[in-house]
Amino acid sequence: MKTVLTTQALITVLGGLLLGFYYAPQHSLSFVTGSLVILGSFIMLGIGYGMIFKKKLIALAIGIIVFKYAILGIIIFTLVKLSWFNPLWFSMGVTSFVLSAIVYALKESLNREGKDNVI
Repeated sequence: MKTVLTTQALITVLGGLLLGFYYAPQHSLSFVTGSLVILGSFIMLGIGYGMIFKKKLIALAIGIIVFKYAILGIIIFTLVKLSWFNPLWFSMGVTSFVLSAIVYALKESLNREGKDNVI
């Protein structure tokens, strides 16, 4: 999980800087906002499910799921009203998580490949 979150943070910073340099600041800010929303969502998910697996509480799991999506909906609804918000770049920020997942998959694949070759 740390690899994915670290990669996502790196993508957020690099994407924000590159967009800020080559495009309008609104695009960069929208991208960074989308990336931070998904990063924060997964951090909270990791914390929440860590508590769930320790205590084995089903009600806590349902509460986290319900409130997480309600809070995400409120955040996105509030962002759409802002003048600088660009939905395209926000969506690109949210989908940047796919790159983090690919990095994690490649890392795990290389780790397994190295372990399989041991005699």
